[in-house]
Amino acid sequence: MASLLFSAQKEPDYLNCYLKSLKTVCKENSRTTVSEISSEDGISIYGRLEDLKKGLSERAFEKYKDRIRFSCHENIRYDSIHKIYYAQNNDDHRKLYFIYAGKENPKILYKGTEDLKKVKNTNLHTSQKYLQLYSKEHENNQDYEAFYYFYNQQNWLEYIFHQHGNEFNEYTFIYQDSFYGTELSEAYKNGILSEEYTYDRDENISETTVTEYHIDESYRLDKKNRPFLKRSSYISASTPCSCREGYITKIIYWNDDRCSSKIILE
Repeated sequence: MASLLFSAQKEPDYLNCYLKSLKTVCKENSRTTVSEISSEDGISIYGRLEDLKKGLSERAFEKYKDRIRFSCHENIRYDSIHKIYYAQNNDDHRKLYFIYAGKENPKILYKGTEDLKKVKNTNLHTSQKYLQLYSKEHENNQDYEAFYYFYNQQNWLEYIFHQHGNEFNEYTFIYQDSFYGTELSEAYKNGILSEEYTYDRDENISETTVTEYHIDESYRLDKKNRPFLKRSSYISASTPCSCREGYITKIIYWNDDRCSSKIILE
């Protein structure tokens, strides 16, 4: 009697089907590799979480997390309630809390050391919005840290406020329209260009290059609540994987699902 064999088809492998490669190097020395993902000649995954997340979705990161070697003095943690992976310095044992505000767009994400019950009401249309988010109560606490991520109606990241002790930073973003849709073009830290995004496409692959600039100044408030820039006391130039001038990340995707015409067996 002949037997019938049924092959179980599984979800396509992200690295072999979609992401061709990702590599981050120092601007001042392109031979120094900080982060790398490669689907060619075997798979190697290592580096800073912020680099890897530029090419890996949360779902893909979950799939490959056990194969990732973090060589940048990072401890990767997981918030099971909001299903978010985040990185902390290996010597940093503070507990972080998360809040998602607004089930509909625009949404706000809070990440910080204070266990807030709700996110502060903030008017983003004023130039002094930082005063609405800055915590005077915690400015003398060096362990205090808070991030507020604000998204617009299109679910694009619009503004980030970050406070650590008595220092704070503001991040803003510029998007551009192209034949392929809306794409992130530039990011600014405290009004200074901090990231540039360029895109290149041909018949088979799409390439994104992210250039990060090293900006070590943060805002502080004077006695009249006026902001001024000063070198941050929380940035150490000697940490592993730190680049003096900044970083260049190149991400290459296959334009098509290369596994769509294949049967992938369990």
